[in-house]
Amino acid sequence: METAVEKRYTLEEYLKMEYHAKTRHYFYNGKVAPMPYASDSHGSIVANLMREIGVHVKKTTFRVYPSDRMLYVPECRLNYYPDVMVVKGEPVFHRHTKKMFASLNPYVLIEVLSDSTEEDGRIDKWQCYRKISGLQQYFMVARDRVYIDFYNRIDETRWENSYVDQMDQEVEIAGFRVKVEDIYLNVALEKPEKKADL
Repeated sequence: METAVEKRYTLEEYLKMEYHAKTRHYFYNGKVAPMPYASDSHGSIVANLMREIGVHVKKTTFRVYPSDRMLYVPECRLNYYPDVMVVKGEPVFHRHTKKMFASLNPYVLIEVLSDSTEEDGRIDKWQCYRKISGLQQYFMVARDRVYIDFYNRIDETRWENSYVDQMDQEVEIAGFRVKVEDIYLNVALEKPEKKADL
């Protein structure tokens, strides 16, 4: 009995399909898959980040984009749709087709993690993102609990890793202070389990 062979796509085939698609897709190692459903918590966190960063970057050289802005990383020959992308200065684009452009120069990338994307975000995406020469910060935001893991660039090959896990803390995004409680505003978080009495 013959086993089914999973179709592999070239980058060019993916781009042609993505341009005409009604929904967005991931492309990785020749595989194409629809982007997963975004939960209410996921959407709320992204909206909160867009609002808080947007207020800070108003009348500056920074621009903030939501997840419908495509990112292209030439070093990996991969496209991504980060949840939030901050660009400093004039945006630089890679022209895939006549009408399809992808950003090349993110200053900050933020991903809101779900059960299905946590491993992907922590390993595969980060291995590619850190090759972007102008990228200065990368944030991974948990959606079910207060936890933000982030990296700040030290130099060409070294990054400093830190985290916050309390509502009364702050994080610095593109040089602007953002309260953790504002990132998780109106987000339904899992309640910690009560410890059993001994």
